[in-house]
Amino acid sequence: MEGMEEVKTCLIIGAAPLQNPHSLLSVYHLNDFVICADGGLQAAQECGICPDLAVGDFDSFQGVVPKELPVIPLNPRKDDTDMLAAVNAGLERGFRRFVLAGSLGGRLDHSYGNLCVLHHLHELGCDAVLVGEKEEAYLIGAGEVRQLDCAVGTTVSVFPYACNICNVSYAGMRYPLDHHDLFSDLHQLPMGVSNVVEESPCSIAVHSGMALVLIVKEL
Repeated sequence: MEGMEEVKTCLIIGAAPLQNPHSLLSVYHLNDFVICADGGLQAAQECGICPDLAVGDFDSFQGVVPKELPVIPLNPRKDDTDMLAAVNAGLERGFRRFVLAGSLGGRLDHSYGNLCVLHHLHELGCDAVLVGEKEEAYLIGAGEVRQLDCAVGTTVSVFPYACNICNVSYAGMRYPLDHHDLFSDLHQLPMGVSNVVEESPCSIAVHSGMALVLIVKEL
């Protein structure tokens, strides 16, 4: 709307391996504030993205850090991951919308650590998404509805997160649900696996608990 200032996005580029570094360009916008988390600087350089800040101990970076690039150096012996340190740098600068690119698809422990960072951002009330080369991850809390601008045919899976049960409704999916419980109990079937988008945008509403939404962008 006229007169309303657009919310600026903090794009954080992580070090997850990319077969095609130029895939980052699909989530990059010229007005983004770009932070590279350690080896994410290499991916940014390979696809021509000029970051505003780099954070890390640079143990996973193979290259030369530009002298003109502001850097927050980290001690290799640290508690926080490079991704969390980069997120904290964004929070300190007032950002409330985050895209964490290069955060999925590499080592499983790193991906899970980034999922914990996503949870941290959600608890702070931020709008955030994890983006890998072929997948995305969102968290949706109780009382929230998220529209997904996915292509028809996209695979979407939904699981309870940080809870035993979440109650959800889907619209625009091949297998719709209306106020249905999804369980994390090992004795219950994982009903949320591999739904398919049939109308775009589709939507997911969470009525209780919290849901992890995983989107497979292509197979």
